[in-house]
Amino acid sequence: ISQKHIMLFTYIIGIIFGFPIGAKLTADFCSKGYIDKNHREILSALANHFSLPFIITYALSEQLNICSHYSIYLVSLLPSAIGMIAMLSINKNRSLKQKIPAQGFKLNMQIVDAGIMKGFETLIKLCGYIVLFSIVSRIPQTIAQKADCSMPLSADIIGAFFETTNGIGIVCGLCIPRTLSIVLCIALLSFGGVSCMVQTKSIFRDTGFRLYRYILLKAAMSILSCLLCIILFCILI
Repeated sequence: ISQKHIMLFTYIIGIIFGFPIGAKLTADFCSKGYIDKNHREILSALANHFSLPFIITYALSEQLNICSHYSIYLVSLLPSAIGMIAMLSINKNRSLKQKIPAQGFKLNMQIVDAGIMKGFETLIKLCGYIVLFSIVSRIPQTIAQKADCSMPLSADIIGAFFETTNGIGIVCGLCIPRTLSIVLCIALLSFGGVSCMVQTKSIFRDTGFRLYRYILLKAAMSILSCLLCIILFCILI
């Protein structure tokens, strides 16, 4: 199987099932030599995304109460799609040098047990980071409630970027224009939040993963998503 097809598979599965499948698949394929290690930061940034069901049901329908003009709000996926097309077009269509023959089906309970334990390990880490950064994202509001005062708007927005799920709820609860709320939510969905970045680094532990490249790519996609959202707002509304 060519490297292009494996990268495309990783991207599609990451978009459908959501974070952190994109990073996990990228790490696994790189460790087996299916994908060049020089591409791991780029591919993980492109494929490590929130799923379409999460964006449509939670972000759009539940939090923003949007029932139409989905084309505006799905622009959070557009920069990653553009980046993936560019990556596939410039990547050499190479295959593995060593072909591994397919083995017959064997029900090996040790493999099943190892797979279950590996899945639980990843899931527990994911939940732990979400809980940790959800608490961090709520600190400004908690301090304001205890002190019976209002925190600066910038503090709430910065807190929202620590964990996206809670961050979207925070942004939607701010007293700001609806258009600005939507743009900020698009930025959150495209950026991923600090929690997602730490989880991604954990998945790539002891591999030489360069987190700063991942952060820069995510920040660039977030800015581009915001610009596209504003342009589509001007055209459609």
